[in-house]
Amino acid sequence: MLIKKSVADLIDYVDERNTDGSINDFYGINIQKEFMPTLASTDSVDPTKYKVVRNNRFVFSGMQTGRDKCIRIGLYKGDPIVVSPAYQTFEIKDTAVILPEYFFMQFLSDEMDRYGWFISDSSIRANLDLDRFGEIAFEIPDIHIQQKYVDIYNAIKRVKSINARIKQICPVLVRSAIKEAEQ
Repeated sequence: MLIKKSVADLIDYVDERNTDGSINDFYGINIQKEFMPTLASTDSVDPTKYKVVRNNRFVFSGMQTGRDKCIRIGLYKGDPIVVSPAYQTFEIKDTAVILPEYFFMQFLSDEMDRYGWFISDSSIRANLDLDRFGEIAFEIPDIHIQQKYVDIYNAIKRVKSINARIKQICPVLVRSAIKEAEQ
């Protein structure tokens, strides 16, 4: 059985700041919905103003959704990092209703990115307001079905990662084989 829920029904916003300045790993999210170390200089920034992102926490930026034709969102896995205070951070309210990974998967399709672009405001940067983001709704299957989708998605990611590594080492292996054959 499927239930339809909006983003606002499924998440709780979190505004945890790096008040003691102990976390100095500054990150952002790119249009591939991946976390990446910040490109900006952090020498003169006050790390206590930055938001903490913990394992299974999301980061959302509605800025330039229309320009990039992408809903900029990421699900973080790992040790705590900090992100710009301009980002919104949130968690899933009830993981018995929706898995964080399944929620994130809803934002990986081109259709969802186009929808985000469509509902963006008409400003020069075409931002996706937080309220509009919260109105996005989708159908949610049983938690066991969600887990199966997540398992398949993770398996595909692993295969892609292995393929990328093989492509990197292939030239080295070929050169070594040629060198060995010439001897």
